[in-house]
Amino acid sequence: MGMQQAIDLINSSQSILLTGHLRADGDCLGAQIVLYYVFKNLGKEVQIMLPNPPDQRYGFLEEQTAWQIFDKELPEYDLLVACDCNELPRLGDMVPLIAQRQQPKIVVDHHIMMTPEDWDGAYHDVSAAASGILAIELAERLGISDLPIAAYEAAFVALMTDTGWLKYSNSDQRAWDMSSKLIAKGVDASKVYDLVYQQLEPGRPRGVAAALQNLEYYADGQLAVAWVTDELLDECNGTLQDTDEVLDIIRAVGQVETVALLCERDEGQIKVSFRSKSSIDVNKVARRIGGGGHARAAGASFERSIGMPAAIAQTLEVLLDEIAQQSCS
Repeated sequence: MGMQQAIDLINSSQSILLTGHLRADGDCLGAQIVLYYVFKNLGKEVQIMLPNPPDQRYGFLEEQTAWQIFDKELPEYDLLVACDCNELPRLGDMVPLIAQRQQPKIVVDHHIMMTPEDWDGAYHDVSAAASGILAIELAERLGISDLPIAAYEAAFVALMTDTGWLKYSNSDQRAWDMSSKLIAKGVDASKVYDLVYQQLEPGRPRGVAAALQNLEYYADGQLAVAWVTDELLDECNGTLQDTDEVLDIIRAVGQVETVALLCERDEGQIKVSFRSKSSIDVNKVARRIGGGGHARAAGASFERSIGMPAAIAQTLEVLLDEIAQQSCS
């Protein structure tokens, strides 16, 4: 399994199904959209199918490049391409149907690979700041150098949302060079920023406030943990589809190194999102409770049936243990 196998499978395919992880973020959607136009350019039949709806902030991407939401059935395809997805279970309810089929599966991703045996090929590089970078680089490897502006805007969304608009620690030379390349292709950075970050629903500020009411600090202020339930959101007419606003606020506190936010999701789960500044590997933390991600951004989920107090307790336990180990090393 490797990059050449992925390229060979793409070249030999005729009908491709593009997908990505649950609750697709900007990078996941952006990579899929780039590859949609790449594969179209190569004369393939292509569809995008998401396992469940993404945050509504990315609605403008759908207006330019339509996708479908999985609803019990998969279309016909001879190659499945999963973007920004380091393990097959992250495709949610699509997994059993995918497993029943014999068609090959490849992944385009920049996370640590959790289940490499699930894939027949991988365009994979953990040093890439975003899967969207890999999608553009794969296009070039496939001989495609000219794409519609919708593809370049999607790649820009992927890059900017996964680097915090080039302010996170993964914003390396490769990321900056890619942003420059996309601007040269005609992307209007100000326009994209407004479409992603200036179109929130009215309940979002109330949702952020509800989560911040439950903020607590631990480990002499090194750790900040917040949580919110659907009941609290309903009480204040708040929404919190995306958690970055809360995470960015609490991570901005000077002495805080690591943050976590727990919130309930429609899939019957309690999602916990982790972020860190420099020393704590939150991917390692998340993996201890069945999740994963990057060293500075990761996530995991609990079954909602365990209840928010138990989820908070387990999250705190692994975080405080990791901080203690880091202090001893």
